[in-house]
Amino acid sequence: MKKVIMAGMMLWSASTQVLADAATDLQQKLSALGRFSADFTQQVYDESGEPMQTAEGSMQLARPDRFRWHTTSPDESLIVSDGTDVWMYDPFVEQVSIVPLEQAVQNTPFLLISGGDKARWQNYRISEQNDTYVVTSKDPAELIQRFTLRFDNQGRLARFTVVESGGQRSEFTLSEFNTSPELAANAFRFTPLAGVMVDDQR
Repeated sequence: MKKVIMAGMMLWSASTQVLADAATDLQQKLSALGRFSADFTQQVYDESGEPMQTAEGSMQLARPDRFRWHTTSPDESLIVSDGTDVWMYDPFVEQVSIVPLEQAVQNTPFLLISGGDKARWQNYRISEQNDTYVVTSKDPAELIQRFTLRFDNQGRLARFTVVESGGQRSEFTLSEFNTSPELAANAFRFTPLAGVMVDDQR
């Protein structure tokens, strides 16, 4: 019986070490991408795996915590983080919502990619196989339950997948990846146009 318990403890210890190594590897890969820009395509699937919608746009990122995600079709939307707050703008209804960064991270896992705070990763389990990292939430009530990131052989982020608690899945493919983009001075700022309704939740 003692041997069985000891074997179990050794397996648990080895498993914990593997997960810790995967988390460290992922954070190092993301840290190496200090800033970048890319175009993206997004395919959304419902809980049964049926395609629902396709979208495309562009993104810009600069660590720590600055992020610009611009969806251009089929409907335009914009998410901008200045490192402290996040603006979520819907031009169709002419409204922008502002939330603190830490609140947005729970529902916008892209911000984990740009984050410099390692403490955020404590809420997730991370495993790795063949340069694909699976990030799973420890909280079953969280909207985003699983976040998968795949890197190419040059260390660039190539694809990521988001699975929500209801089973809906979004797959993102990146292209035109640039690790030395020229970023506008206001790339990570958002100034509402006249007439835009502001929902400030800070």
